Amino acid sequence: MKFDLLDRYVVRCFLGSLAVAFVFFFGFFVVIDLFASADEFVETAQKQAIPAGTMVAWVAGLYLYKAPAIFLQVLPFVTVIGAVAALARLNRQNELIPVLMSGRSIFRLLRPLFVVAGGLTVAMLLVQEFVAPAASDRRLARQCFLRDGKRGLEVRAQFEDGQGRYWSGLTLEPVSGTLLAGSVRAVQGERVEIIDLVDASYDAHRGGWSMAGGIVRILDDERGREESRLSLLESDLTPRRIAAQEKEPFDLSFADLAALFGATAQPRFQVLLHYHVAFPLANLLLLLLALPFVLRYDRQRVMQGFAIAFFLCVAYFGVDAALRALGESKLHPVLAAWFAPLLFGALGITLIDGVRT
Repeated sequence: MKFDLLDRYVVRCFLGSLAVAFVFFFGFFVVIDLFASADEFVETAQKQAIPAGTMVAWVAGLYLYKAPAIFLQVLPFVTVIGAVAALARLNRQNELIPVLMSGRSIFRLLRPLFVVAGGLTVAMLLVQEFVAPAASDRRLARQCFLRDGKRGLEVRAQFEDGQGRYWSGLTLEPVSGTLLAGSVRAVQGERVEIIDLVDASYDAHRGGWSMAGGIVRILDDERGREESRLSLLESDLTPRRIAAQEKEPFDLSFADLAALFGATAQPRFQVLLHYHVAFPLANLLLLLLALPFVLRYDRQRVMQGFAIAFFLCVAYFGVDAALRALGESKLHPVLAAWFAPLLFGALGITLIDGVRT
């Protein structure tokens, strides 16, 4: 697709507005989060006697690794704000009417905006799959240290592996995947299997956990206690699956979610699996919803259209979040993930089709 001079001009206006909106929303997100966590960071610095310069570097690193998740959360909103601001600028400078009078339709004028939005959609998918999951482990590690002064992540969830054992009291080092502490139990009739893990590492080739000195296994039944030592505790419970329970939705890749849903059959993971495809499409859907209200050739009505477009976008995110929550308990996961994009997408197509050309 070849862009002519006017297309490139529209793209420059869009990208300029996009950059300003992104810096604002990204900075706003970081400032709010930093103020909410500042007391914990200061308390940790005092307890651990960390120099101010070192603490600042650690906090900066935390938000560096948090940046991909923030990018994914704010980008659809930034895209629509950037497009609306770009069109408002063109309208304010009396550039829309001459373009239309030259014979170029409004849909042809908007084409560069949708092409850029489509590129941002692809960028979101790539960041979601490859960048955000890799950064999340390091973010969790820094977050644990900065907030609690601890090396490991305390996992609140309990697990049952494919071997029928129950895992609880887990503390995981997110980056290396080392299980700093963990209790494993299995009950078979009157026989109880008890294993406590300390600094255990997962061996993917052998399919289990091992630790220095071997793993002590205790079998307790009516005949007494029997102790043995294992070189490997076979289990399909991996560090990735353990850490996933403490991660935010945007920290998980498609591969992670597919594996987690296959292992647990939890509706939450099925909802997120579809949501990670549906949510990036908001870059395009929100343009369909918002632009018709901004394309008012009377400049006095542009701000009114801007306000309507803003509330429509807020409504989209609100309905989408409510349906995702229902999808984890009452609503079918596929319907929960796709209902809002389909509904608002149909509304957006209807609105954009009614724009005066």
